[in-house]
Amino acid sequence: MNRNWLLYLMIFSLALNAGAIGTFVYLYVQGPPGPPPPPEAAPMPFRHLLREMNLDQQQRQTLKAMAPEHRRKVRGLEQELLQERQELFALIKQENLPEWPPVEAKVKEINNLQLQLEEEKVHHLMDIQKNLRPEQRQVLITQLEKRLPQCCGPGRGRGMGRMRGRGGGHNHGRHGPPGPPGN
Repeated sequence: MNRNWLLYLMIFSLALNAGAIGTFVYLYVQGPPGPPPPPEAAPMPFRHLLREMNLDQQQRQTLKAMAPEHRRKVRGLEQELLQERQELFALIKQENLPEWPPVEAKVKEINNLQLQLEEEKVHHLMDIQKNLRPEQRQVLITQLEKRLPQCCGPGRGRGMGRMRGRGGGHNHGRHGPPGPPGN
């Protein structure tokens, strides 16, 4: 019985070492992350983007009225995400490792919050676009495309980068329009 336990422990140790070596080889083959984009390619802050779009007074007022609710939703979802991630970390750092189901449930809660955050960003972007003329929408889209490589382009920490500024959150059962992205 004791020999079987030692054999299982040795097999587990070998598998763990093989996984670690495989990870190091993968990271070595991937090479270092690429250089940051040149300064001229950096996207403009959102407030500058609004100026460049030549919004009329009505458009400025509409977008400004959307901002507080959007920011409130974003902050709430970001706080919830932080709390859930802290709870997940508390689970996996326990001396006695937890069973998979509670860890999986926490991961799913985090995934759901991330989905809500992404959906709010898209809802908000679509609400902004409804208030733009075609040429203004093109300026917005062009600037957003410049931001895209920062979040998920090559050389950004294997896809773990994050867009600048604050995002939004999801809004099941909307009660009014969301606000513009934060700065």
